[in-house]
Amino acid sequence: MKKQFYFVFLVCGTVLWAQSPGGVSNNLQIWVKADAGTGTTTDNTQVPIWINQKTGGVNGIANQGIPGNYADPGAGARPVYRAASSIPSFNFNPAIQIVSTDGYRSGYKFPLGFPDNSTNALTSYTHLTRTTSGVYRSVFVMNGVTQNSNTTSIAGVWQSPFFGTQNDRPEFYNEKESGDVFFGTNSISTVGSNVPSIQSYYNSVSGGNMNYLFDNNGLLYGQPSNNVSSTGNYPGMVLLMENDGGNGSTSLAGDRIGEFILYSGTQTPAERQRVNSYLAYKYGITLDQSTAQSYIASDGTTKMWDHTATAANTFNNNIAGIGKDDGSGLHQKQSNSVNTDRAQVVIAAGNFATSNEANTSNLANLQFLSWGDNGLRRGYNVPIVPPTGKMANYRMDAIWKVQRSPGFTQPVTVAFPASPINTIYFIRSVDAVFDATDTWVPLTVTTVNGVSYVQTPANIDFSNTDGEYFTFSTFVVGPGGVDSDLRIWLRADKSFAPNLWKDQSVAGNDFTQTNSARQPVIITADPKHNFNPSVDFGDATAAGAKFMVVPTGKPYSANGLNSSFFMMVNSRSFGTSTYNEYFGFGGTTPTATLTEANWPSYTNYGTTGTMEVWPYAVSTMPRVKNKTHLTDYSYTIGSSITYGLDGQSQGSSSTVAVGYSQTANGAILGSQPSYFPDSDIGEAIGYERELSAIEKQRVRSYLAVKYGVTLKQPQDYIASDQTTVTWNSGLNALFNNNIFGMAKDDVTILDQAISNSVNTENNIMLTISNTNNFVLPNTDPSRVTFLQDKTFLMIGDNNNGAQTLVNYGATGKIIQRSWLAQRTNNTGTTWLQADLSGYSSIVATDRAYMVVADDSSFTQNVQLIPATTFTGGKAVFRYAFPANKYFTFGVNLESYCTKDPATGTPDAYTKIGITGQTDMQAGWPGNIPNGFMALESRNRGMVITRTTSASITIPVEGMLIYDTTDKCFKLYNGTAWKCITRSCND
Repeated sequence: MKKQFYFVFLVCGTVLWAQSPGGVSNNLQIWVKADAGTGTTTDNTQVPIWINQKTGGVNGIANQGIPGNYADPGAGARPVYRAASSIPSFNFNPAIQIVSTDGYRSGYKFPLGFPDNSTNALTSYTHLTRTTSGVYRSVFVMNGVTQNSNTTSIAGVWQSPFFGTQNDRPEFYNEKESGDVFFGTNSISTVGSNVPSIQSYYNSVSGGNMNYLFDNNGLLYGQPSNNVSSTGNYPGMVLLMENDGGNGSTSLAGDRIGEFILYSGTQTPAERQRVNSYLAYKYGITLDQSTAQSYIASDGTTKMWDHTATAANTFNNNIAGIGKDDGSGLHQKQSNSVNTDRAQVVIAAGNFATSNEANTSNLANLQFLSWGDNGLRRGYNVPIVPPTGKMANYRMDAIWKVQRSPGFTQPVTVAFPASPINTIYFIRSVDAVFDATDTWVPLTVTTVNGVSYVQTPANIDFSNTDGEYFTFSTFVVGPGGVDSDLRIWLRADKSFAPNLWKDQSVAGNDFTQTNSARQPVIITADPKHNFNPSVDFGDATAAGAKFMVVPTGKPYSANGLNSSFFMMVNSRSFGTSTYNEYFGFGGTTPTATLTEANWPSYTNYGTTGTMEVWPYAVSTMPRVKNKTHLTDYSYTIGSSITYGLDGQSQGSSSTVAVGYSQTANGAILGSQPSYFPDSDIGEAIGYERELSAIEKQRVRSYLAVKYGVTLKQPQDYIASDQTTVTWNSGLNALFNNNIFGMAKDDVTILDQAISNSVNTENNIMLTISNTNNFVLPNTDPSRVTFLQDKTFLMIGDNNNGAQTLVNYGATGKIIQRSWLAQRTNNTGTTWLQADLSGYSSIVATDRAYMVVADDSSFTQNVQLIPATTFTGGKAVFRYAFPANKYFTFGVNLESYCTKDPATGTPDAYTKIGITGQTDMQAGWPGNIPNGFMALESRNRGMVITRTTSASITIPVEGMLIYDTTDKCFKLYNGTAWKCITRSCND
């Protein structure tokens, strides 16, 4: 009884666990897949034999040919195994990669792989990438021994039919019956890319013949143009990934195969749907949904993706899923859509791993979690109000919806490719409307296979009540925090290469230049650009002209739109021509030939560098050569132009016409025919509307701080939140000159850790930094930035360039230029480098000091900070600014006079003493003259009250404290608190 039960168990087990693609086993001849039967799991290891997963089926033999032109290329050209972690687009699964050269039949040959000659039907599926296009590129070939002249078991020349592509069109070739024909009129859009697809060649009964058909990812391309049909089968050799080099084909090298399946029969539509579903689910392929279709499991009834489910017709883009189907041998534990036109969500059972195999989760049979999206952009463009405590203002246009089979309870990780600047939130909802009532989960950053992701914890449970819809939200960054209608944001310090300048706005308007002779180059960071890089667009000659473009349909969303445009430009000269273009709408040619793009263009006019929006009236604000300027242009169609130069605004009488606003006809940055800017550009920012005055002030403030530019005074500098004033121009108007500073403002990605004024009249004599380094770029990883967001240390001076020093104190002298530092939040310790070499009366042997005071006359709460170093005329200081302070620099200030003590007999003695000593001296404290109380100790100090003078509401004359803000001992003199400083004791 025991043996009989054991025998029944084995039989039942064999039936239960039998595997075939989609559970379709009838007429299966070849089933090879990269995650089984390769004999290796080591990347780039040769696979000489690919084991057939059909029990009893013939195995694939690598590179077996015949003598002559189609000889075996040798062991060195055998296909190799590619690990999932090293290749893109295979949904965390491995692949077999073809290694070949022209003139060889390459890949795998299956001798007698198609033995059935009793029927004239076949059905095939190949999941592959074709990285290059070419003439006569075969997916597989049938070189039979019965229906044609080849009587051997080895593939030979012209022994077809073959099923493949010619260039990028699916093709059938059968010399013996029908010749060379295409399927339908469509091309395979992924040929020549790294994106895989499921290519299926098959036939169906029509009268007495079997008509050939082709579909790609479930989309039927149609019959061959001459309705070719098969009159017989071609049993014998099956050759996978053959390359007909004799007809000019290019190499197959780099092509990858995930799976190859061949049946000697015509399948029903239901069977085809199951096999396509298996492959699509495993490899992250979206089956064609132009006619909606579900993904069906191997049991023929379970829906992995149900096209009839609620809202499935809206969220049927980029379909992917995780699940287990024992009938197909499917166990996909993490997945994403492999469509590369946009970033794709990854969902992993348990923890996100480097590959499907490395994921250790175990799902239950016929349990699936699938998702699709609404097909919208991944940009953060939809305003949203977050719950209390969450920092976000926009969510993605894209929304995802999940489907789960009954009983699916596996907790998952949700991840999205991103290199976040701010926190990104995963939001779940019971509907497609997202607000503060939904579930918000902050994401953390991880790197998987070299890609940066943000991810949830591994505890997202789609079986609970949090909802089936999800999206992502963050605090969108924009220049000065102004992000509405931002269409261009090019920064030299982010994502620049000579052939591609990546747009930092959500619009993704990248500027490109494929012609190396016209590519701009980076200028490394220097004080002239406030330690930021810039992009050099060439000199004032045709030969040196450089430019970049965006194509038609960009950069704005339509023609005839309003515009605000900001640029950080350093012009080395204004050229010999009337105009020197910087940016223009309406040109799209990234070649050696410069193209006009001037409807309108932003330019300078003549040799003084005055600004113009061509073809309209010119401004009257000249610029300075070799100086970084903040230029901006804004207008509303039908209204006048406003010019901006370093914060100065100037109106124009010109009215912008809609016909001259070709804002979606492409754009050129840099040179145009005969107009060569001879300049470099640090930043270019474009909005498809005219900004308000306060918005312009925010953008200008951001750029001015970053590039050390002084805005036209008086006007305040403001932070991205619009309310924080970082430079108060009304505090002391005498110091509204040569303004610069350090800043941290996360919303606008402003993190300036070293700064100087770029005004040449300031001689760049003062540099401030968060570290004792005044050379390295602002973006250098060694730089320390402020710890708190919205932290600023802004500095302006009195614009006194006199070289004569003035007396200060008994023997010291100070320079006449002085500065006002305005602090927002805790700026910590600051390093300052003052270049005093321009003052001829200061010599190397002098002792250098920084003088800090509460007033510009340097009489109140004065502190003297000695230089840490003074070399080559440059003095370096270290100081923590406690609040708004005035400071200057001087030499030889610490020279103190003394007087002899008073003579005669003391008139009183000390009555009270506090001691920490064990043995007191005889007569102590009475032998201490003229004291009220005497203190003494060998190892203890006296602690004076630590507080701030501002916190003492009723001060009394004679009070003494240590001020923790101003970091000095202070004495209240009956009128004001004064820091106690060294001076002559008379």
